[in-house]
Amino acid sequence: MVMKNDYVKLILALTLMKPLVIVPVYIISGSDFFTLITTRWDSILYETIASEGYVKQCLFAFPPVYPEMIKSLYFVVGSYNLSAFIVTNILGYVFPIIVYKTFDFKTALAVELFPVYVLYSTIPYSDVIYLTLLALTFYFIKTRKTLFSSLTMGLAIITFYSIAWTLPSFIVRLKKDYLKFLPIPLLSGILILAWYKEVTGNPFYYFSLEKEIWGVEFTTPWGQASWILNGWFTDQPWKILSIPITPLDWFIRNLAFEVFFITLAILLIKVQDEIKWLYFTYSLFAIVPLLLVIGTPAISVPRLLLSAFPVFYSLRIRRYWWIAYIVPCVILTPFFTMWQIYAFFS
Repeated sequence: MVMKNDYVKLILALTLMKPLVIVPVYIISGSDFFTLITTRWDSILYETIASEGYVKQCLFAFPPVYPEMIKSLYFVVGSYNLSAFIVTNILGYVFPIIVYKTFDFKTALAVELFPVYVLYSTIPYSDVIYLTLLALTFYFIKTRKTLFSSLTMGLAIITFYSIAWTLPSFIVRLKKDYLKFLPIPLLSGILILAWYKEVTGNPFYYFSLEKEIWGVEFTTPWGQASWILNGWFTDQPWKILSIPITPLDWFIRNLAFEVFFITLAILLIKVQDEIKWLYFTYSLFAIVPLLLVIGTPAISVPRLLLSAFPVFYSLRIRRYWWIAYIVPCVILTPFFTMWQIYAFFS
């Protein structure tokens, strides 16, 4: 009974947060609100792939899994926008439930109330797919089902290529079983390269595309900071409605998220759990590479940091301190939504 009640609480909490994404856009834009929240930035690119295929060079940066899910549901609902919205929102509820079963109720609640998660589990983005598969990976590792964890991690890589850089971290927990865990994720990598070879003629097309179109290059944390403060992206006249966003705003935003996640990652060391070293090592592997790039991934740091969701396990919020966490979440969710819709948040 307790578990069922917890499920209801998680579903209710996330449901209550979603109007903070939808209502502000409706108030400002009226009847156009649904088009705005379902067709901005990556959303429209995924929907274009679903409806027309890979008709532009830039589209090859996006894996085909989410577009295929959108396309499948389109035959039921008759709208690519609505189909993408439904897919994201359904999986948006699944992820915190798996986090609950893997970690605990407080961790699941903290993750799903986090403004960035609320935003990208509501508007049509694909992140909830790989996050759900990653949560299942940790669940199967916890329950000592190595083959299943290997399968879900392999599927996670197919839906979000960059998560492959966390693979070495799993040896911390799996040890000898790591050799049983690794083959399917490696096979996923081979399949990705084979797919690019088939559709573009170049198995490494993704990497050249990331550099040429999205400006991705490796650097140092100082190099990233300099790029954010002086680079081509933040130098554009971005505005949230009539409020300008300066390069310094972008830098402070990134720094705040990075400090928050790194602090929680370090606090994992104090958690009383036999798997904490996996969570700690994995989180570092998920966070650190994001500090070492320039290009659009450097701008998308708040969203990409969601891959380090195990850090929320260290956010041991006491009963009367929940208000101190919930209030900023409630305030920041519509603010981040405005940033995403009318400028570009992540």
